[in-house]
Amino acid sequence: MKAYKILAAVLILVGGVNVACTNLDETVYSDIEKGDFFDSEESLRIYAARAYTKLQAWGSEQSLWTLNIQCGDEIAAPKNCVNDWVDPRYKELQQHSFTSSNKLVRMGWDYCFDGIAACNDVIYEIENSPLEFDGKKKVLAEMYVLRDYLYIHAIDGWGNVPFSIDASETSYPEQKGREFIFDFVEKEILDNIEYLEDVPSSANYGRVTQGMAYTLLAKMYLNAEEWIGKPMWKEAEEACWKVMEGGHYVIEPDYSTNFKVNNESSRENIFVIPYSSIYTESDHNDFVIFILTLNQDLADMYGIPAACWDGFICQPDFFHSYDDNDLRRSKTWLYGKFSGKNGEFEITPDVDESVYDNGKGLYEGARVGKWEYQTDGLLKSDQTSMDNDFAIYRYADVVLMWAEALVRQDRGSEAIGNTDLQQIRTRAGLEPFTTETLTLDGILAERGHELACEGWRRQDLIRFGRYSDTWWCKPTESPATAKLYPIPRERLSANPNLVQNPGY
Repeated sequence: MKAYKILAAVLILVGGVNVACTNLDETVYSDIEKGDFFDSEESLRIYAARAYTKLQAWGSEQSLWTLNIQCGDEIAAPKNCVNDWVDPRYKELQQHSFTSSNKLVRMGWDYCFDGIAACNDVIYEIENSPLEFDGKKKVLAEMYVLRDYLYIHAIDGWGNVPFSIDASETSYPEQKGREFIFDFVEKEILDNIEYLEDVPSSANYGRVTQGMAYTLLAKMYLNAEEWIGKPMWKEAEEACWKVMEGGHYVIEPDYSTNFKVNNESSRENIFVIPYSSIYTESDHNDFVIFILTLNQDLADMYGIPAACWDGFICQPDFFHSYDDNDLRRSKTWLYGKFSGKNGEFEITPDVDESVYDNGKGLYEGARVGKWEYQTDGLLKSDQTSMDNDFAIYRYADVVLMWAEALVRQDRGSEAIGNTDLQQIRTRAGLEPFTTETLTLDGILAERGHELACEGWRRQDLIRFGRYSDTWWCKPTESPATAKLYPIPRERLSANPNLVQNPGY
């Protein structure tokens, strides 16, 4: 099974070679015209890989993922006793005091629009290739939906954003509203979904499939009331059911299967970003959660020689929100007593609120342990990427979205008999949902514990009307304008068509 994960990573890497290569004398492809190169699905896929490559920045320290997870109530990066690398950049995010000069806000924006530009480039070249053959529509459909996925992240974070779908355009992109982009994306997905592959396989691992596209639609419909003022719960239910009824995905018996070093065998993961400690290593194309969260004693325990930053911890009130019987707490967070080369030490989940002023201790705060850490020596001192693939969309997420859509239509009792929904609970060591516990509050809590650290908490808190609440690292309520990030200062000044979001 490992072979096709490596193949996926290599194919993605191929798409980025033209960016990283500096020895032009060694480039043997430079004499091949693009029109002559696009003569098969394989050649198209190699070229399209450059768009997929952009996704790999997701797992780095400065990314849309790290931006989003710092704005919810699950993770914080307080000042620590080792250094103050988090101050004030992360404190601004955690307390919703965003500024347009915050680097993570800019990197999150760039993640979306660098990816969109790459998709536009690939689409332009393929659409303008005169050759026709089997597979061309499929590759184009993947690029359209991948671009749609990035546009949805953009309107989720920034609301009204620049819109361009033509790589040949040279003028400044116009700023379009959420409703315009929502409608465009919805139509483009529906127009192209039939060309995508239906059955997940080793051949389409890490690529856009029908399962991914329907999950994207479900995310859109579930958040439509917040984004465009139009409840679309029935449409969300139906999009989720399209994924569920096919029988291609399952709730894995062991929660940790989805996050193991070799997690490509998971039948729960719908859309993943492949990572490799060998093939996807770069400054901004790697998955380095071990650097962000472990202290040096924990790193030494795993045999990781990298200089870890002792940064990301679980917010104590989120940690204590788990049921004591919930197995996911110990499978998501590192806490308790450990034995390392320097003897025994204990990580405590509780942290004094004054750490922003004084700095937390080396052993305070549960660390992220959701993704299995390698003990094979591949995580070197130069911060090589982890081998775990990052599951953007998981089947458990789809099932919980389906249940939420039913509850919001006052039809929650219809979900109670669903085996997949109840397996999410029972594999966590918890009692199955009942009509009394399958409520909106119950679903929000379940999503928080099931999907912790995966990047959805901010969006969920906004949808459930809880984003302005106070929590451990956010002692005051945030204004409604904080539901949108500011447009980065550098991008605002570069495009005269952009208007800053209210409140910034």
